[in-house]
Order: sequence, then structure tokens, then C-alpha cells
Amino acid sequence: MGKVHVKCPHCSVRLAVPEEHLKQNVRCPKCKHKFALTGQPAPVMEDVVAGWLTDEEADDRDRDLLGDERAGAPGDLPEEQGPGDSDVPPEPTPMQTGEIRVVKVEGRGVLIEFPTEQLLKPEFRSAFPRQCLSCDARTHLRAHVVIFAPELMMDSISMEEERSAGGLVLSDSEVAGLSDQDVLDRLHKVPNVPAPGDLPMPYWVCDMCSGSGQLRGQIHVNPQTGSGWCRLVIRNLHRAFQFLTNAGGESVEGFGLLKERLEATTEDPWNNMPEAIQHRLQQWFHPEHGETFLAYVPDRDHVRTEDGLAGVVISDRRLIYHTPRRHREVRKGEPLQLQHATGGGRGSVSITTPGWNIKHMTVDRDGITRIRRALTLSKFHAVWH
Repeated sequence: MGKVHVKCPHCSVRLAVPEEHLKQNVRCPKCKHKFALTGQPAPVMEDVVAGWLTDEEADDRDRDLLGDERAGAPGDLPEEQGPGDSDVPPEPTPMQTGEIRVVKVEGRGVLIEFPTEQLLKPEFRSAFPRQCLSCDARTHLRAHVVIFAPELMMDSISMEEERSAGGLVLSDSEVAGLSDQDVLDRLHKVPNVPAPGDLPMPYWVCDMCSGSGQLRGQIHVNPQTGSGWCRLVIRNLHRAFQFLTNAGGESVEGFGLLKERLEATTEDPWNNMPEAIQHRLQQWFHPEHGETFLAYVPDRDHVRTEDGLAGVVISDRRLIYHTPRRHREVRKGEPLQLQHATGGGRGSVSITTPGWNIKHMTVDRDGITRIRRALTLSKFHAVWH
């Protein structure tokens, strides 16, 4: 499917909208203004708008993290010495000694730098966890290949369209049951990228997320020596942390800063969720003044991997149950009865209030625990059976 560029009528941000969504009502991912793409009301599928910022808008969003890209990477390799230069070799830099480092942690983004020789290691190229880069889903995943731009850092998803060669994306069915090495063997080399940046380095996106704006890469290779550096921006602190851990980077420069930032965000349940899930919840959870979000638990009877579309939100004032066709709320002071059961790695919950009831809700293994904890913290009048 192609994409059509449209502007939000409220904030004028440019959105790259897939053609199949042009007959829908959407909410701008930047200013949250709701509007109809065609000018006529239509069935709402607002969650898919989360990744529609164009490359231009994503550049603006990442400017604080990247700084001036044209100035070269912080660990740029020194120029090769020519005849007549000093016989004393330059001091080794982190890039020459094969080290990885975290250059900057800003907001939800992490800038990582490493020498190109790391790409020769299959275990390094398999370091991204099999989890959606946008929403944390572990199933229905597609394998995408990191595309390193030789000049400015470019969005990897957007650059896929410029590479017409097949094999840069593997579907969920194609990767099912494959080992990390099998996935590397199935993926093709990336055309028009200098070696070893052309070697496939997979990352994962579920079938309900676009992955746009989540990963950017850059490569510089000295044509005489073949040495060089790579840079990656990963706009998910959890995925960046797991990537570095899998790549053996716990002791590298800047890893402690990333760990501190991650620990700080985990104290806030809202900020601990991926941006894609936040965008989906914002379509139906609108906090009152001073209201505190405590937990979200997806209803697996209605969602598969697209967390945020359906389930329960609990705040310090309300319990909200929502599906695309149903929205119910109960205030903290009202009586609330819940019945739960567990088995097979999942659980089920039924909810009864004075005005409505949910007969069955399937939740993940820790879903019941999160519901009980949030209701206890907010002091609901809840009775469990």
C-alpha cells in the first residue's frame, strides 16, 4: 500500500497515512486533535495513527537526542596517516578497540555507537529481543532489517520502501520456530549499504504496529581500511536496555545512565508503557484533573497483540472497562465485586457493579495481580470471590 501525506487541521503536523486508512476518523499523534481524513465521519480505528509522523516530523522530535548529525559521530575514526606523517600511531579510541557505548539518553530515546566490526558477529546482530519495538508484544512478530544510512540517520522502516529487493522483512509465519541463526540465514543482505552494514540485523515489529520512527541508523566506513562506526537511535528504553544486555554491553560507557533512566521511569506506571499503547489508551481514557493512572490490563478476549484497544484501566478514582463497542465506568465509592480464576498460564476475571457487569475477561498471567494491586492502592470497595 502507498502512503498519502496529510496535515492535521489543528497543529499542521504532516502525517504519512497508509492508503487503506484514508476512510477513517483519526486522532493526531502530536496534538491529539480528532478529525476525519476524508472530511466525512467514518468508523474509528484511531490506534493505528501512532506511527504516522513523517520523517520530517520525526527529525524534529529527535533533534535533542541526535544533535548536529552532519558534524560526524562523537567517536569518529581518525583519518588514515599518509606518507611522511608521524610514525607514532594515534591513541586507540573506543571505536577502534571494538567497544560499544551509549552516547546519549534523552527522554525515550537512546543513541548507541559501535564499530562496524561488531556487525561481523552473528550474536551481536541477533541482540534485539523478539519483542515488538513499539508495543512490547511477543507474538505475531515480523522480522525487519536495520538499514544503516551512509550519511544522515534515517528511519529504518521508511528506508525499506527505497529498497525494492525482497527478503528485508519476514512474516510471522516465516520466522515461526526459527533460531536466531536461521533468521539471519533467511534474511537477505541490504542493497546499497557498505559492508559490513549490509549484513542482516533483525529487529521485531508486531502486525498491529508500523514501527515508524522507532529505529534510526547511520554507518561510516573508510573505503581504504574498511574500518568505521555505526550509530543507532532506539526510541524505546526497554528495548535498548535488552539490546545492550544481549550484546554484552552491561559494562560499556553510558550503560549505567540508561539503567538509571529506566529505573526512574518504572516508578511511574504510565511512563512505563510503550508510546504506542499510551496513544491507544488516550483514545478512551481521559484523566480528570488531578487523577492518577495506576494500571492497564488488556482483555485478551478482544485484543491479540494490539494492547491499548480493550481492557481495564484503573486510576485512583475510577475503574474503566473498554472494548471497541463497549465503554463502562465505576467510581471508587461504588460497590464492586470481582471473581477470578487461573489456569494454563492465563486467568479470567468477571466484574459486577450496580450498573453493569462483565461476565468474562481473559487476562495475562500477571493481569489479576495488577488489578488487585491497583484496586488496593486506590482503596476501592472491592470484594473478591
